[in-house]
Amino acid sequence: MNKKGISVIIGYILLTAIVISLAAVIYTWMKNYVPKETLECPDEISIFIKDYKCSSQELNLTLKNNGKFNIAGYLIYATNSPQNQLATIDLSKNITSGGTPLNPTGIKMSGVENSFLPDSEESHLFDISSIQPRVYSIEIVPIRLQEQGRKEKLVTCINSKIKESLNC
Repeated sequence: MNKKGISVIIGYILLTAIVISLAAVIYTWMKNYVPKETLECPDEISIFIKDYKCSSQELNLTLKNNGKFNIAGYLIYATNSPQNQLATIDLSKNITSGGTPLNPTGIKMSGVENSFLPDSEESHLFDISSIQPRVYSIEIVPIRLQEQGRKEKLVTCINSKIKESLNC
């Protein structure tokens, strides 16, 4: 083999070593940015509609935390047709008393952080006058603030979702 052939082989070996080294560095760097575990709510999260009163103008919900953990708030969606299986109308911006709307969606219970204690009840009033012809059902999904690392993150408890048909 001549000197030129040896130089080409050494060049390929060096190039391969550099590419493998860069791949190892990039893999280690990216591994730190991918979450290791997803945040999930505890299984014992539960909320239910204890009572409701509604008219063509407003909806008054009395909610009860019948689970074992505190809740920060909830997402609330409505349907305006009995044929709709999936509630898509966000009612969180229509709240008039009892809670605080979250951005971009959701209702924060009164108090700080996860302040809706087990066996607690709260009433919330919603303006539903813009929903035509009327509200047929609502879906409520509890939310919690949970700590991941050193940050608090909002977690949607989708396994605890409830759906209620309304007679307004």
